[in-house]
Amino acid sequence: KENTMKEIVIACGSGIATSTAVAAKIAELLDSNGFNGQYHLQQCSIAEAVGKSKGADLIIATTAKPDGIECPFISGIAFLTGMGKAAVEQQIVDFMKE
Repeated sequence: KENTMKEIVIACGSGIATSTAVAAKIAELLDSNGFNGQYHLQQCSIAEAVGKSKGADLIIATTAKPDGIECPFISGIAFLTGMGKAAVEQQIVDFMKE
């Protein structure tokens, strides 16, 4: 199967502080699992996430899932709390393998 670039949107309340920290952790996770160059991360506020979900492959958000998301959604709250982080990381890696 062709490796196509995955468009991953990282959303938080404001689109600035929290999503920046989570994006860095996700980039590190993906690169360490051999996905370097196979994804594009973009950050936004949760309010923008619904509109961006039309063109995205995955949304990872540090807030509750808003109504109207049109692509797969993974909660990124574990990247803030540390609780359940390994399971969320595995979900993201599994998504990249699809």
